[in-house]
Amino acid sequence: MIQSKGIIPRISFKGVFVFMSITILGLLLLPTLFMTIGITKTASFFIACTISSSIGSMLVLTKIDGKPTERIYFRKRMALSMIVGLLSSALIIFVFGGDIFGY
Repeated sequence: MIQSKGIIPRISFKGVFVFMSITILGLLLLPTLFMTIGITKTASFFIACTISSSIGSMLVLTKIDGKPTERIYFRKRMALSMIVGLLSSALIIFVFGGDIFGY
């Protein structure tokens, strides 16, 4: 078995499935909640995607694919998860959603 040597562990297919499932569930459930409290549609999708992808990547990097011997990387992986969640949600909502390019 190959051990990871750094902040990012080897990501399994199970980890990818869990990440995508959490992101999709978050995008299905959270935007309606945010829109009911008065947040615009684009902002509510951005916030929902940020929250769900951050939680998904935190879970994958620390619990599913992270080994107990790699606890020294825990804080770095949490920060990396927040950055990945923010950047992936901006990419999904603003670039692929057509808000930047206008189509």
